[in-house]
Amino acid sequence: MKKRILLFLACLLPASFGFAQNSRMIDEIRSHSDGTAVWWAGHNSWIIKSGNLVVTTDLWLENGSRMTPAPITPEEIASVIDISFVSHAHGDHFNEYTSKILLEKSTCIFVMPESCLAVAKKLGIPDQRIVIAKPREPFEVKGIKVEPIRALHGNANFAIYYEANLQDCGYVLNINGKRFLQPGDSYLLEDHLFANDIDVLFFSPTEHNMYIDRSTILINTLQPDYIFPQHHSTVKVNESNRFWAKGYPEEVKIWIDDELKNRYHVFEIGEKKLIR
Repeated sequence: MKKRILLFLACLLPASFGFAQNSRMIDEIRSHSDGTAVWWAGHNSWIIKSGNLVVTTDLWLENGSRMTPAPITPEEIASVIDISFVSHAHGDHFNEYTSKILLEKSTCIFVMPESCLAVAKKLGIPDQRIVIAKPREPFEVKGIKVEPIRALHGNANFAIYYEANLQDCGYVLNINGKRFLQPGDSYLLEDHLFANDIDVLFFSPTEHNMYIDRSTILINTLQPDYIFPQHHSTVKVNESNRFWAKGYPEEVKIWIDDELKNRYHVFEIGEKKLIR
């Protein structure tokens, strides 16, 4: 009988441990109050908190194709989120599962390009909760100065995507005196190279984005204080998705100088970093 009880408790441990891991991240977000911090939830999903303001980029918390479960649930982030920034309509960036829960369980604003409106309509997001972002047309929302920039989606074999939508965009976000660049899914454009005074760079070293060579050019040009690779180590990689699911963050690091290496950080999923 004792052995059966121990076996039963052992079976419960993995589930309990996973819940504790998820709860720890939301607890970190709720308790953070001094300055600005970022958390990586995998892929292009970043959570930024400054003061009481919480914003996210391309939030994708659906577990179906992930290698490991997301470190936070949509219900948890819905309890604190103020703004959800979306770069384009692909499901790993404008995730319907995640966004539906944010719609129902939060009062957040969705910032998105016009290319996302069909998905927003399908989800039932009301107009009053949508702010349309148009490349090169700055605006302000909830105290954040937003500079949408152009994005041009790539594909396999380093080609520009046949259905690339010129309404897609990346964002420069001015938060508490720091400038964050989130390019979304895009080839390297002069819009990225012309971005001024970037403090925090999120970049995607994948075949269909900036890969290794163009990522290095972007980093060397912008010289940001914080360099954070994304779009890697999240999805189960196979031959059909390798061009977008496989990132090369360590290869990029080889090609930058020692000073930039000190600013370069490859996150573990769920990890937090302070922006000073």
